[in-house]
Amino acid sequence: MLKVNQGEQLQANMAIKTLYHLVLACLTLLLMVGCTASPATPPSSNGGELATYQINIDLLGAKNKAVVDIQGRLKTTIQVTSADGTIGLSIDGDTILLDEDEKPLQLIEATVVPNLPPPREDTHIVSTVYDLKPSGATFNPPLKLFLSYDPDELPQGLREGDVYIAGYEDGEWHKLGYKQVDTEKHSVATRIDHFARYAVLAPIEQPTEGPPSTSGSPSTPANRVEVAYFHRNQRCAGCVYAETGTRYTVETYFKDELASGKVTFETLNVEDNKNAAIIKKYDAYTSSLFINTITDGTDHIEEVTEIWFVLGDDEAFAKVVRSKIEESLKG
Repeated sequence: MLKVNQGEQLQANMAIKTLYHLVLACLTLLLMVGCTASPATPPSSNGGELATYQINIDLLGAKNKAVVDIQGRLKTTIQVTSADGTIGLSIDGDTILLDEDEKPLQLIEATVVPNLPPPREDTHIVSTVYDLKPSGATFNPPLKLFLSYDPDELPQGLREGDVYIAGYEDGEWHKLGYKQVDTEKHSVATRIDHFARYAVLAPIEQPTEGPPSTSGSPSTPANRVEVAYFHRNQRCAGCVYAETGTRYTVETYFKDELASGKVTFETLNVEDNKNAAIIKKYDAYTSSLFINTITDGTDHIEEVTEIWFVLGDDEAFAKVVRSKIEESLKG
């Protein structure tokens, strides 16, 4: 038998132990690296967000673009207007824009309808009729549509605040409940959740026998709250702030009431002769905010003077206006 020197055997055992510890250390290091490394993620565009593309918007030849993701979700709030300012759209960020097949929308287009559809017997068309396409497109939440009107086309004796936007579908005009009338710019705003033909209509007062009815109509409840902001031609920063803050409060906290007609909001220029009747009614001759609680056809007008003490404080301003409207709705 081959005899192994004891010293050589000792050296061999030490070498084996050293190799064992080295292997063990390597395995430990690999395990530690594996535990601390970030999990692998599939590559994606835009830093992990959904891929985006541009949607084309064409309002009477005025072309714009907007960015949406592959689900049809608008990335930022946009406001677009035709070159002549007669039609405009305001779409909030995160709005879902889909076509009739519920696929992301590729195009928004507005054109003028050359042959006017006949108006209802009790109305008069006071604007251009616009065709918004594509047909079947839907929006969630609804977008805001602005249309201008011709004040010279209004029936005699009609207040500009009585005009409204209607949609023409299935051979009929359908009045849209939500509206904002800007009598200075002669424009009306409404909210739409789909495309159709749209125009500004004005009601024609029908002759009646006996005393006028105060029962109202489904679109104009007899019991309602009118919010009216008055201003002059020369406007200071506080006046502009008051109108903007009131508009924001009404649109934010009373959307359902606006849609049903229980709450209305309009701005009026006290230096416009067309507003003489309503100015006299409210006794408003300078920048001022009024809330009129109409109960069974009877006006209960209150001027909201508290707003002038909270100008610049958005939260306090909205609280004043909101509480006044809520009290009026209860009353």
